[in-house]
Amino acid sequence: YFERLRDMQLKNPLLIGFGIKDKQTFDTACEYVNGAIIGTAFIQSLEKQGSVFSITKTFINGILR
Repeated sequence: YFERLRDMQLKNPLLIGFGIKDKQTFDTACEYVNGAIIGTAFIQSLEKQGSVFSITKTFINGILR
């Protein structure tokens, strides 16, 4: 499905926003589209950690590395 969307060469970037929970799912999504939305996984991390600044930095670094 995402390969077909990519092949359409649409004007706007394509993002996947479901099932992105860690680096592996983020990287897999980015093979097919321009980026991924990490909403639920990020909120769950906030609930576990509590500190918005430190968890944001840790979460982003974990996804991008």
